[in-house]
Amino acid sequence: MRIRRLSAAAILAVALGVTTLAGATPASAATGSWTVNRTHYTIYFDGGYATTLFSKQTSTLPNNGQITSTTVQVTPYPNGRTSETVNICYQQLYSTTDYRCTGLLSITGGTTISVPDFNGLDPKGTVTVRHTLYGGTYPATALGAQDTVTVNYQY
Repeated sequence: MRIRRLSAAAILAVALGVTTLAGATPASAATGSWTVNRTHYTIYFDGGYATTLFSKQTSTLPNNGQITSTTVQVTPYPNGRTSETVNICYQQLYSTTDYRCTGLLSITGGTTISVPDFNGLDPKGTVTVRHTLYGGTYPATALGAQDTVTVNYQY
C-alpha cells in the first residue's frame, strides 16, 4: 500500500470541492463603454477658457469597473485664434477637483487624443476638457463645434 502526503492547501481544495485544470484560463472580464458629445461653451476674452464636463449617469455603470482606454476628439474654436490649448482631466466620482490631468496640449485642427493616464480608474468619474484661446475675435462661440469623449472599461 502506497501512502501519499498531501499539503494542507491540497486537502483544503479537496474538502471545498475545488479542482484545477492544467492550462485553464480565468474567465474574461465583461466590457462596456460610454460616449458623450458636448458643444463648446463661449469664451469671452483673449486668454480665456471654457471647461466642459463629460460623464455618464452612474446608475447605468457597474460598481467594479476600471477604465481600459479613453479617447477624446477635440474640435478647435473657429474664432481665428493664434493658438489653442486643451487640458484633459479626470475627476473622481462625487468630486469637483481634478485628480489626474494630461497637461496642456496644443491643437491646430480637429484632433483625436488617446489618454492612457486614466486607465485603471473608475468609469463613473468625470472627464473634463478645457479649451484656452489666445488671439482671434471675441466672444468666441462654438458654432456647433463639439468635443466627444469615449471611455472603455471592464468589470
